[in-house]
Amino acid sequence: MAGQTLRGATRKQGNIKGKRQLPWNWVLAVVIFLILLAGLVVASPQLMSWMNRPIARVEVHSEFKHLSQEEVVGVLYPFLQSRFFSLQLPAMQQAVLAMPWVKSASVRRQWPDVLQVNLLEYQPIARWGSSHLISDDGRVFLPESMADFSALPLLVGPDDSAEQVMQQYLSISQLLRPVGLRPESVMRSDSGSWRFTVGCVEVNMGRDRLMERLQRFVRLYHAELESRWQLVKRVDLRYLNGASVAWRTTPVEQEEVEYQAGSGP
Repeated sequence: MAGQTLRGATRKQGNIKGKRQLPWNWVLAVVIFLILLAGLVVASPQLMSWMNRPIARVEVHSEFKHLSQEEVVGVLYPFLQSRFFSLQLPAMQQAVLAMPWVKSASVRRQWPDVLQVNLLEYQPIARWGSSHLISDDGRVFLPESMADFSALPLLVGPDDSAEQVMQQYLSISQLLRPVGLRPESVMRSDSGSWRFTVGCVEVNMGRDRLMERLQRFVRLYHAELESRWQLVKRVDLRYLNGASVAWRTTPVEQEEVEYQAGSGP
């Protein structure tokens, strides 16, 4: 009896295990996912069209000293026919960088319909030759016109010496500022010789010991030239311990009044 009861109980438990319930929560989740996926497929063209909008506004951030927002937008206008996600950002950046006054530029999108442009302009400190300008970091660039920059000092030198000439100009300016003088041009020859002008006076420094010769010029200006500066035509500092001065007189008189200190060149 006991053994029959045990076998019957075992068969009953096996029947209960075989009748498992369906995981309805999982089935419902799958059905909902399939419905959403089908809806997304149907609506995707409309959704992409809504997200990929035409550009409605261009924001240009700059100090605008030599450029205008209208000029920048005009350069970018051919690219703005593309929609938001189709914009050619690298090509747009290169187009802005090619503008005469642009030193650096970045272009980025801001969803849903804004293009942002950030740019820095060159800050000219001098003219470089007859057709270019040189910036405060020694970079030479070509403006559309030189008409508004005639008051800037003139720097001249070999093509690869722009930064060196600019640094020499800054050094000369700093040394002459305490005596009230300002160099209007600084020139470096192909042979490496330096000269500068202050007003109508030309100062020849030569190639060597430039700082020493500039300091000598300042002492000479204080001692001999300040009161007669309007009469000075040229100062030659290419001497061991002195300088020679040519005065604004007739050629015959000039030989008689030429000032010279120190030994010969």
